[in-house]
Amino acid sequence: MITRTLALLSLLILSACQPADDGLALQADYLQRLNNVVEGDAVVVFDKAQLTRYRLPPRRERVVDIPEVRIGLLDLLIDVRRCPALQQQISLRNSILGKQLVPSSRLGYEGDLLRAIDACLARLADEQDLQLQGTLSSLAQEKRAQLPSVFWNALNASQEVERYLRFADQALPTAPSEDNAALAALAQLAAMANALPQTLPPPTAELDPLFFALHASPQGGQLISSLASLTHTLNQGSRLLEERQQQRPICPQGQATPRGRILQNIFVKYYAGGLQPYLAQVHQRGQTWSSSLRQLSATAEVPAATRNYLLNLAGPEQSLWADFQAATTRHVHAWQDSLQSCGLAPGQSGWNGEAANADQ
Repeated sequence: MITRTLALLSLLILSACQPADDGLALQADYLQRLNNVVEGDAVVVFDKAQLTRYRLPPRRERVVDIPEVRIGLLDLLIDVRRCPALQQQISLRNSILGKQLVPSSRLGYEGDLLRAIDACLARLADEQDLQLQGTLSSLAQEKRAQLPSVFWNALNASQEVERYLRFADQALPTAPSEDNAALAALAQLAAMANALPQTLPPPTAELDPLFFALHASPQGGQLISSLASLTHTLNQGSRLLEERQQQRPICPQGQATPRGRILQNIFVKYYAGGLQPYLAQVHQRGQTWSSSLRQLSATAEVPAATRNYLLNLAGPEQSLWADFQAATTRHVHAWQDSLQSCGLAPGQSGWNGEAANADQ
C-alpha cells in the first residue's frame, strides 16, 4: 500500500513539473463551448496517437552509402605541396579527427576541400604538371557529384534536424517565443540544397550555427502537433455548426434568436478573440516552415523515404499543411453560413463585435 501511494505521489509530482499544454487546452475549451451552444453530440477530443502519422522514417532508410572516390587523398599529400591549403585539408581528412567527422561536419569539409582543389588548380594553371592537374580535376568532379548525397546525409543523420522535424508531445503554446533563427536556418538549408553542386556548401563554422538553431528550438515539433490538433479541432467545430444548420437551424426564420445571440458571442469571444489569434500564429510559422520543406523535397538526389516524409508534412495535397489550410477554410465558411442565417454576421444589421461579459 505504501509503495503504491509513493508511486502515485511520484506521478503527481512529475505531472506538476510538466508545463501546461495551453495550446490544446484552448482548443478543447473552444470546442466544448461551441458544442454546448449548438447542442451537439459529445465532441471527440484530439487523440495524440494521430501524430504517429508524422513519425520520421528509420534513419537507415534515409541515409545513403557514399562510395569512396577512386583517387586516394593520401596519395596526393606530397604531390600538392605547392598548395598548402589543399595539403592541410588532405592531412585533416586523414587524421583521427578527420576520420570521425559527423555528417554535418563532413558537408563543411567537402566544401573546404573543393575550394582548396579549385585554388590549387588555378595556381598550377601556368605549370606543366598536366598529370597532377588531371588528377585534381577528376577528384573535383567526383567530389562535386557526391555533394547532394553528402548534404542529405548531413540532414538525415543529424539529431538536430531529426529533433526539429519530429512531432512533439505538446502543441505550440498560445504565446510562443519567436522562432526566427530556426525557421531561417531551415530556409538556408533548403536554399543550399537547391544550389548544389554548382555552389559549394559553406565551411563547418558557418554550418554549425544552422544546425544549432534547429536543435535549440522546440517549436518545429510543436508546430507539427499544433497543425494536427488544429485540423482536428477546426473540422470538429465545422461539423457541429454544419449539422446544426442542416438539422435544426438556430434561426429558422432567418432572424436573430436568443440562441443565435449566444452563438454570436461564442464567435466574438472564443473564436475571434481566442482561437483565431492562435491560428494566425501557427499559420505564420507554418507558411515559412512548409515552404522550406517543399523546397527540400524537390532537391536533387533526396532519398525517397525523406522525400515522402517531407511531402507528408508540407506537400501541396493530402499533407499535414494542406489539411490544416482546408480545415481553416471550411471552418470560416461554417461560421459565415451560421451567422448569416441569423442576420448576425459581420456587415449585417445584427452584428455586434463586442462579446457579452457572461461566459457561455
